[in-house]
Amino acid sequence: MISAIILAAGKGTRINSKTINKVALSFLKKPMIEYGVEAIEGLASPIVIVVGAFSESVKQALKEYDVIYAYQKKRLGTGHAVKVGLDVLNKNYSLVLVGYGDHMMFYKKKTIKKLIDYHRKNRAKVSFISTKYHDPISLAWGRIIRNKGGKILDIVEQKDADEKQKKIKEVNAGFYCFNFKFLKKQIKTLKKSKASGEYYITDIVKEAVKMNKKVVALVVRFREVGIGINKKHELRESQNIYLKNRA
Repeated sequence: MISAIILAAGKGTRINSKTINKVALSFLKKPMIEYGVEAIEGLASPIVIVVGAFSESVKQALKEYDVIYAYQKKRLGTGHAVKVGLDVLNKNYSLVLVGYGDHMMFYKKKTIKKLIDYHRKNRAKVSFISTKYHDPISLAWGRIIRNKGGKILDIVEQKDADEKQKKIKEVNAGFYCFNFKFLKKQIKTLKKSKASGEYYITDIVKEAVKMNKKVVALVVRFREVGIGINKKHELRESQNIYLKNRA
């Protein structure tokens, strides 16, 4: 059995939304979080939506969908949000998918299914989607660190990356597939970032590597993941990219 968690608790400070959560904002006439739920439907059940800021707006956007909710009282980062989501999953599952509510508009079922199949084929504990982009600094996404043999070693966020790492064109697209039992256990061991005081889900990758567990990335074309949305201009830009890709 496969479960899923979509993170939708953030306040959306940078997009300056005063009354509704940014994942409930319209993306081509549909709340952006609907795209993520629709992409996962039929592949995983239950689908947990982690809510927090302006939670009623998210619930209103998804009133026609069969999802369950977990409430993140304190926004302490993506790692903490995933833990909150896991806490409402009271059964044992084989896998759990994790995605961001503001960055799933481009994902198709076939891409997610491909990730699940890739995860199983490699008998991985952690799998995620990555992409290559010609100007990674403009995206500000985490860089995929590999050794000379191609083995994944870490995901380093841009703000923590050195100048050499910033030039790496393979970046983290922010959609994951975890072995459920492994994630449930390791999520408790995450440590706060000294810089932000938050817990990051990407730190699970580093921990898995330290434990000599299998970590793999499914590399897809940029057009299959698009850009996430933190600012108003990114909302416009993302919609333009979406329309261009679908033309």
